[in-house]
Amino acid sequence: MTLSVKDVRKITNQDELIRIVKTSDDKYVRRACARNILDEDTLIGIALSDTSGGVRKAAVKRITDKQALEHIALNDAVHAVRRACVVKIEDENVLVDVARKDSNHWVRQLAWQKIENLNPNLIIGEDDVDEIIDGELLIVIARHALTWKARLAAVEKIKDTDVLAEIAQDDEDYRVRRVAVKRVEDEDIMLKIIDDDEFKEVRREAVKNSNLKGDVLSNIAKNHKDWNVRAAAMANPNLDEDVKIEVAKSDKTWYVRNDAVSNIADEDVLKDIALNDLHSWIRVNAIWHITDKMFLLDIIESDDNSFVRKSAKERLKKLIDEV
Repeated sequence: MTLSVKDVRKITNQDELIRIVKTSDDKYVRRACARNILDEDTLIGIALSDTSGGVRKAAVKRITDKQALEHIALNDAVHAVRRACVVKIEDENVLVDVARKDSNHWVRQLAWQKIENLNPNLIIGEDDVDEIIDGELLIVIARHALTWKARLAAVEKIKDTDVLAEIAQDDEDYRVRRVAVKRVEDEDIMLKIIDDDEFKEVRREAVKNSNLKGDVLSNIAKNHKDWNVRAAAMANPNLDEDVKIEVAKSDKTWYVRNDAVSNIADEDVLKDIALNDLHSWIRVNAIWHITDKMFLLDIIESDDNSFVRKSAKERLKKLIDEV
């Protein structure tokens, strides 16, 4: 016999309700069962596995287990189910996760409203962070504030390098990670970020960190697979001039060679590059770092490339005007 929702509503036997919810093909019948089942484990099982969002939502409304609710709030595919979980969740950290990451506006808004009651500090704006001097409160804001601008403002004031390392790896917004990574001290963490962060802006800031130095830095500058990283390494104050020169003359990516030229002080090397590099933009970049007026005059009079000659003329004029 096919059961209707009306039939199910009359059933009080828990074993029978559990049997029906596990076997019925009718989602409305299963939902009616879920609304009357008392066993927590069964309800959790329904909320985790039923194919119907409406059935899962009905189960969620009767669940009290905090861990189950938190898991479903962060993972269910249907926003109405996630929202039903958020209604019952009081854990600040979970609510922050939902408010910052959930794909649905209404779910985020509900989490935001609950956080505002639990901890108004997490709703803070970036301008308000400027007034805070409490180090512990700044760390809370940097870890959990709902807006990336507030977290970034807090990161800029934090001195705890372990916290900065945590945020540089974990914050979901690349702009916050980019600021945090500037002051990370742990070399292993910097190397991990250089290799793994999905945003070039973060990878570039990591390799420019002045706590990165020696052979590790030199190896990155010469050999890293990502040209963005190699190029950014040229601006690290700890990178040896000899390495910059080697990169300027040998790197296969002209962007990297160009950044190396911008950071070379040896004028003889710059002159050699200005005369011999195969890429006119790099030759011009070298010219704009040269102060020898006679050399520039020779370029103006004899170089075969009109762009290079024009740039040398402009550079010479600038040097004369500065006298």
